[in-house]
Amino acid sequence: MRQYYLAMCFVTLFPLCSQAQSVQDKWQSLYQQSWQSVDLSVSQQQLSRFPVELLKESARYPDFSHYSWPEIETVYKVSQTCRSEGSTAEHLKDAVEFELAMCRSQSLNPRWFTDRTLRHPAGGSFADRYLALQPDAEKAELLPFLTIGNVQHPLHHALSPLSGKGREALLNGYRAWMEKDRLWLSGEQGWKSIPAQTWQPLARKLNMTLSGPSCTLRYSNLCISEIPENILALRLFIAGLSLLTLLIAARGLHAKRRQSRERRFILQLLTHELRTPITSLGLTVEMFRHQFDHLPKRAQEAVWRLMSDHQRLAQLTENSKIYLSTQRSDQLMKQTAYVSDWLEHICQKHQLEYQLNQDRELTLPFYWLSICLDNLINNAKQHGQGKIQVNVILSRTLVIEVMDQGNFLSPMRRLFARTKQSTSGENMGIGLNIVEHLIKLMGGRLRIQRRPTRCTLELPL
Repeated sequence: MRQYYLAMCFVTLFPLCSQAQSVQDKWQSLYQQSWQSVDLSVSQQQLSRFPVELLKESARYPDFSHYSWPEIETVYKVSQTCRSEGSTAEHLKDAVEFELAMCRSQSLNPRWFTDRTLRHPAGGSFADRYLALQPDAEKAELLPFLTIGNVQHPLHHALSPLSGKGREALLNGYRAWMEKDRLWLSGEQGWKSIPAQTWQPLARKLNMTLSGPSCTLRYSNLCISEIPENILALRLFIAGLSLLTLLIAARGLHAKRRQSRERRFILQLLTHELRTPITSLGLTVEMFRHQFDHLPKRAQEAVWRLMSDHQRLAQLTENSKIYLSTQRSDQLMKQTAYVSDWLEHICQKHQLEYQLNQDRELTLPFYWLSICLDNLINNAKQHGQGKIQVNVILSRTLVIEVMDQGNFLSPMRRLFARTKQSTSGENMGIGLNIVEHLIKLMGGRLRIQRRPTRCTLELPL
């Protein structure tokens, strides 16, 4: 039984050990390749010139490992009163001597800093405080006694991109540290800073990452692991799906533009071909007008209908020509009328009532507005349910709302519905797309709301 358990443990743990060994080998390879790719940022010879204690981040703060808070307060009182009261503890003598010298503006020999402790009890080094109080003092011999946070330190500029934690890690023996996508490496020759554009391509070639949700090998602040194949497959799937979506969108846009060109061509063709028969019909109407008084009553009524239909056809042709020749709202033909008269004319045809908050005379492209409103009402009749209401609000904008009790198609269902070409004669209107296009030409917009269905035209005045 014991042998069985040992065998199971071996079978279970061996793949993990093998994977860890593989990742470790890859990390060693990445380390070597990255190390050989750039020059030294700081050599080991430069680092050895300065006390490690002053290169650490802790040198900037009070030294509570050797001094208590009351002892630091004692040193502070000496700096304020310029005198020492009573006997001084042995380990405070350097700090008290330094503060008394600073109070008296005495210069200190560089050997003083060599023979004393490096750090001031309240934080920083004695050399930091000395140069801050006496900036004209000779600096060359004091540079080795500065903390790394001091801008006058010879290594401050080279190591400033590296955080305090990073310096601590490398000084404590770690061989690597990641700092904002920059890989810092420590070796026998010194420290190197590897930019992301150098080490990341090397890591990709080795199929590994130094940061991720899970770690096969954790070293310093690095999370080293191989890039799983399922992640690569997922990335390929997402890339393929994105490409497919772009292709579908491009195909839909191309089809929409092609349909728009075809509709425009048909409209141009109809407008051109109708000119001659409409002109001929106009001559016939004019002939009937001259003989109008001599015609029977029923014939006169027929002539009136003929004249009305001719006028509508002529206006349709002229406005279609204007529509085809412009893409700007200021070139659309405008008319001046009271809003109530215009609404009465439209709603009476559809046997509907309307609500208007106030009446006003406006100059607008009423012909195109009539086409938009007619199509919204026809759309409500054909596809809506229940009572149809027309509500108009007149203020700084003209808001025309056509509402029924139906449930308008969702955007997704409308998208699929557009791909189907209906052969029904009821669907031969210009449609909501053209209504939206017309209202945009006028400087307005079309809003569609569901539950219940509300199609709203908004036109600034």
